[in-house]
Amino acid sequence: MRTYRSEAAAQTPELVGADVGFGDLVKAATIAAGALVVVGGGVSLLVWRSVWVELCIGLALVPFAVLALGMMLYLRRNLLWTLESLTGQDLDGDGMAGEPERVRLVPVNKRVMVNGVDSEDLALFARAAIGSGDWTQAAWRGRHMPSGRRCTNDYHAALMGVLVKAGIVQDYGPRSKGYLAVSDTEAALQRLGV
Repeated sequence: MRTYRSEAAAQTPELVGADVGFGDLVKAATIAAGALVVVGGGVSLLVWRSVWVELCIGLALVPFAVLALGMMLYLRRNLLWTLESLTGQDLDGDGMAGEPERVRLVPVNKRVMVNGVDSEDLALFARAAIGSGDWTQAAWRGRHMPSGRRCTNDYHAALMGVLVKAGIVQDYGPRSKGYLAVSDTEAALQRLGV
């Protein structure tokens, strides 16, 4: 699952390269046109022993024609939506006349609960309890869990209830710590389904 911590991390793909403006594109087309004029003039001098002006003008227009075509393709949707708004007709078949509503989907971290216990808390508890062999209330009381909760006596009882129900800890009770029936962490997590 993916979560976003800030709006900067959730930039949409259309914002990538947004710092290139129309003026920058015109400058690039002008430089390309100048280069093509020089190349066209050089080629015409080598081939025909004179500068062919029509060839140079034609080559100079190529970058601007490509720029104009690119801008038309880029603006095509906006032009179409404007025409749809003016005429009130759905010209592109998207079910709306005009620009469709923009919907931004932001993934939200959805927690899975296992018998009233957060699955990430349960995974942490199982890993640490199996690794250290200490799952007592005293060892866990007041600890911060991944869900943001503090481990209280009631939450510890809920965590232990899941471990006992899954058969990972056996003979756990009011005056008994119990013992680990499953000592492999990955097998325990698989049994818990987390």
